[in-house]
Amino acid sequence: MAQVPGLYYETTPAPAEVSPLRSDVAGFLGRTRRGPIGIAVRVAEWREYQREFGGLEPDSLTAYATRSYFENGGEIAWVIRLAGDEVKTAAAAWPGTGLALPGHRHLDPDGEVDSQAFLAGGEAVTHFGVEASSPGAWANEARVLIEYYRRGSLGLPEIDIEVRTQDEPRERIRGVAAPDATGLCERVNAQSRLIRMSVDVSATVVAPTELGPARRSWELTLGGGSDDPPGRVEYLNAVPVMGREAEIALVALPDLDLDLPGDPFDSTTSRIEVLRAAISEAERAHDRLVLVDLPHEVMGVDEILRAADALASELDPLEMRSAAIYHPRVSVPDPLGFVEPHRFLPPSGPVSGLISRLDRERGAHHTPANAALWDAVDAEGGFAAMEQGRLNERGINLIRCFPSRGLMVWGGRTQFALPEGRFVAHRRLIHRLVRAIRRVAQPLVFDINGPELWLAFVRAITSVLLEAWRAGALKGARPEEAFRVKCDDETNPPELQDLGQLVCEIEVAPAVPMEYIKLRVAVGREGELEVFES
Repeated sequence: MAQVPGLYYETTPAPAEVSPLRSDVAGFLGRTRRGPIGIAVRVAEWREYQREFGGLEPDSLTAYATRSYFENGGEIAWVIRLAGDEVKTAAAAWPGTGLALPGHRHLDPDGEVDSQAFLAGGEAVTHFGVEASSPGAWANEARVLIEYYRRGSLGLPEIDIEVRTQDEPRERIRGVAAPDATGLCERVNAQSRLIRMSVDVSATVVAPTELGPARRSWELTLGGGSDDPPGRVEYLNAVPVMGREAEIALVALPDLDLDLPGDPFDSTTSRIEVLRAAISEAERAHDRLVLVDLPHEVMGVDEILRAADALASELDPLEMRSAAIYHPRVSVPDPLGFVEPHRFLPPSGPVSGLISRLDRERGAHHTPANAALWDAVDAEGGFAAMEQGRLNERGINLIRCFPSRGLMVWGGRTQFALPEGRFVAHRRLIHRLVRAIRRVAQPLVFDINGPELWLAFVRAITSVLLEAWRAGALKGARPEEAFRVKCDDETNPPELQDLGQLVCEIEVAPAVPMEYIKLRVAVGREGELEVFES
């Protein structure tokens, strides 16, 4: 529709604030098409993921898993792109000969400022460097169209840039003022998500004798970029990076089996080492759950049980309450599948979206099961009733197909053997409470350790538990039947006070019949706050 004179406005929703209190946010580790490497990036909605990481890529299960997460109701995700040491960035040289960029000191071949060129009122930089904004083969054959012109009677230089890459929307940058070469690069880099520009100081620089042409254009083609799949070291380095993001409550590693293949029944493989590191990190944080994907070739019941045993063989049994296994793979529509319109994915992507959705609809204390996956159309294989019973008893959460209901998540158990840590709902309730307790307790950590601080702790934590009880997360007709909070001279004897430590004991009873779960909140001399579960 044609524009007419008048006042126009466009509404843009405010970005969701980072909140460590949320328990519906997933974190993904793996390959992406492009984007920064080894850095946790927060994205809201699939479109923002595409802006940061470039959308779907045939070799990236992480891209498909993140898309499925959003399709199933996820709102916010953190993504860490991984790549090997041999990854390279596509680049090209821009011979900007004849550009008149007044007021910029140029360097002679010895690196010294040529004052005469500066006083002459301009410079002609023989070369700029133009490279892709992030490493990888994604930018090979990308075309960069640059148009230089002098505007107005003063001949002020400006530059228009257009970047065309395969499978990406065109990027256009208009009217970049160019007071000097360095300023030009800074302004382009601030506006472009696809390229980065720099001055090649090693190239020959010639001072112009005149302002140069009024208009000139160049077309560059980037090349030399390459991908390199991440290995064991890259995954292990990224695990603590994700652990430092307090907002993450669900952890998924969709590309792990692709990047670190090996015997699924061998407990010494790099794949299992990375999973153990992620699970240990989750248990240390005490506020997140790792969604484990079994290798796609593991299909029989006995094989599934052996693969689960290999994962648990060298971990502390308590750590396994921070891991949940979902199986088998699911088929989702593939926009890139011209021959095969569907693609099988590890279930951690769609399941994390379902958990995120149900968390906001029902609360973290509800079991994320008996619910349909929205974008999945099929599951890889099926199991007889007796087989399902064996897998369920071992804590394998199956994806099952039901007539007229579609694909359902049919299980809500962790890999912990004992009842008090067996169920995903119980673990996520504890994770939610730990996040809330941290929020109310951290402002108090530097107060004087004494009865007044103990009472403040009890009041603050009681308010959190009362909220959970009123929401139906805890059992009991009265709050006294649902939880107990103790912080006094018995939990804080003189020897602990002399060490600068404070301990608060919390007992909670989830809304299904089971024993109390005891938490110990400890504050150290330096103000660090830790939560332990007994």
